[in-house]
Amino acid sequence: MKRNHLALVFAAIVCVAGFAADANASMVGTMEVNLGYVKSSNEVTPTNDSMGGGLGFGAAYWRSASPSVSWGAEVSYDNLGTANYDNGLTTDNEIKSNVFRVEPAVRFNFGSPVGPSFFAQGGAGYYSVSMKIDDSVSGTADDSQGKFGYMLGAGVGFPVGPKTKMNLQGQYHSVSTEGESLNYLAFRAGVGFSL
Repeated sequence: MKRNHLALVFAAIVCVAGFAADANASMVGTMEVNLGYVKSSNEVTPTNDSMGGGLGFGAAYWRSASPSVSWGAEVSYDNLGTANYDNGLTTDNEIKSNVFRVEPAVRFNFGSPVGPSFFAQGGAGYYSVSMKIDDSVSGTADDSQGKFGYMLGAGVGFPVGPKTKMNLQGQYHSVSTEGESLNYLAFRAGVGFSL
């Protein structure tokens, strides 16, 4: 990861932690950490292949606005994987990409707050999209763009302790990049801790 990406990750973690710490005792909040698989549908090679997918991880803070609505912020690093391709001379050419995102979001909970429940969520914010190409003919090229994107998702949460909840969710992300928009899916498992 480049130095400016590490600075962005650190700044985002500080912002989310500060946001959580600023909540006073009368406000209910949940800190979540998650891990999952991320896959892009974009065709990036000359033979119209997409990247293989990879690991995504992140954190979120949710503050309750009502028993069924929460608002907060999500931060994640999503590795979209690599794609190998044949440039006509060699077959060991590679494209790889990753996304760092920070976005405010809202979550709507359906069901009892004390048992299993379904939720839907949406958000929009900053997406830093990085791509690296290693080609035996044209050489190595790096590109990084900071763009606006949005996310729609749904999932289910299960209580696993008095102040702990596990959730499984799927998210669709769309980012406005130059030319074709980047679209990818994320499937995550997370653990939330009530503060």
